[in-house]
Amino acid sequence: MSDTPPMSTDISTLTSATRDMNFETMTCADGVHRIGIARLNRPGQLNALNLAMCQAMLDQFRAWASDESIVCVMLAGNGPKGFCAGGDVAEVIRQVRAGGPQRFIYGDAFFDVEYQLDALMHQFPKPLITWAHGVDMGGGVGLSVAGSERIVTEGLKLAMPEIHIGLFPDVGGGWFLNRVPGEAGLLLAMTGIIVNEADALYARLADHAIAHARQPAFIERLATLDWQGSVASNRARLREFCLAFAGEAPLSLPQSGLQRHHDAIRELCMQPSAEAVLARLRELAALEPWFAKAYENLAAGSPTAACVTFSYMRRTRLLGLGQVLALDLIVAGQCQRHPDFPEGVRALLIDKSRDAAWAPAAYERVSPALVEEFFTPL
Repeated sequence: MSDTPPMSTDISTLTSATRDMNFETMTCADGVHRIGIARLNRPGQLNALNLAMCQAMLDQFRAWASDESIVCVMLAGNGPKGFCAGGDVAEVIRQVRAGGPQRFIYGDAFFDVEYQLDALMHQFPKPLITWAHGVDMGGGVGLSVAGSERIVTEGLKLAMPEIHIGLFPDVGGGWFLNRVPGEAGLLLAMTGIIVNEADALYARLADHAIAHARQPAFIERLATLDWQGSVASNRARLREFCLAFAGEAPLSLPQSGLQRHHDAIRELCMQPSAEAVLARLRELAALEPWFAKAYENLAAGSPTAACVTFSYMRRTRLLGLGQVLALDLIVAGQCQRHPDFPEGVRALLIDKSRDAAWAPAAYERVSPALVEEFFTPL
């Protein structure tokens, strides 16, 4: 077999696509069924998601869901550095900082379409593969965790780093992070700590670890499967294939810090407040170097975002995905309209000065009333 699978491009799928997305279809060995392949195509920006990309994927995935010839869909990212660095929030905040009565239109539309896409992927009526390599952060995680078969590769750098920019772990984070073993989802949510491929498997944010160089062979063999019968049988067939393919050349995994520090993380994340989490994390960092970066991130991040994230994770513990995404839309809209999100994006992504002036700057000044504002519908 050749390393590069033959692709039959369906031109009709490209007419509404942004240049930042590639959509292709590959005809299966039976000559009847097809596999849809979507690729994020902003490698120079680590495939950061903009509104056009999210809308293009939403439209294309809806079309593929209804197309009876499409039996499986796969989402991957172009470029050597990563799958997706998250949402292009710099553009959201440029619009906000421009002022005027229309300053929130782009951001409100972006989050709305992004969350619709996340919901569709989680509930996709056909087998859906996500392939995450390298950088996978924020909105990228929202996409990668939504597949029915979720593949990660060597050198994965997965994080929900919203604390750095005064945001919260959206894209359904309250749903999938609350399902991480040992309460570790709160640590990921509040600190933006970067974890590896072993952590992703342990945290139930991925299903298989496969070397990135094997992707062409994976796709080629995907087309040879016997795609017959019901969606349920196709899902089972795909799971068997992924397990077998990964088992042919098992990836050598690094140690999972989340698993190794399970007990300490669980005790940390059972603390009663965001401020208590910070205090306990300071103590852990003094004893164990693995916690140092998490503490540094939380200590330097927005106190308001930390308190909102803590409340968000507690409020969403027992909610369904749809309920969580509906709440995300409210909180994201409020983040645009409060000072720390625009300030954090300015300092980190626009001016790159890393001098964010958080307001308020101290945890004790983040009142319950301020936190409640973020959960109030606009």
